[in-house]
Amino acid sequence: MKIKIYFYLLIVLLLSGCATADVYKKPGVDFSKYSKIAIVGFSCLPNPTVGQEVADIVALEFLKKGYNVIERSQLRDILQEEKLKQIGLTEETKSALRLSGICAIITGSVSRYDCRSSMTILPFMGTFIPMTTSDCHASLSLKMLDVQTGQVIWAANGSHSGNAASMTASKVLRQVINIISQQIPTK
Repeated sequence: MKIKIYFYLLIVLLLSGCATADVYKKPGVDFSKYSKIAIVGFSCLPNPTVGQEVADIVALEFLKKGYNVIERSQLRDILQEEKLKQIGLTEETKSALRLSGICAIITGSVSRYDCRSSMTILPFMGTFIPMTTSDCHASLSLKMLDVQTGQVIWAANGSHSGNAASMTASKVLRQVINIISQQIPTK
């Protein structure tokens, strides 16, 4: 009986994860005035396609909060996305965004996105059971920039770690997005 309890406790510990989020919201900002926002592609050094997937998921989360999100293809017609990433919010960029009615842009980066598999031997009722687990980590940073001022008006950083047999980096990253999306300012 004692072994079963230890076994179940060990399984619970292996399946558990650790999540954190840190959020900044500029005092006195009225987010209801940000009627139209644009989300630029996110950087992800380990896997560039992940950055685009995360940007799409983040766009959905902002839509759920009531924001009017401009499709990235429409933004590309206004600006060259790569140029925006490289040069930041210059006066020309701000003017082009203002003319299009975009009040804020969301940018971000996936700074960690990885999994490592390991084999664990679990004692169970006089025998040993091999179990493969994945130790996965993901970290995400988001920023909302006011187009008029170029100032950061909202920012969030989140990370999550998980260890389980069915864990993937994608699942862990989705947990980070879920944690951060709860902190998106409502309009």
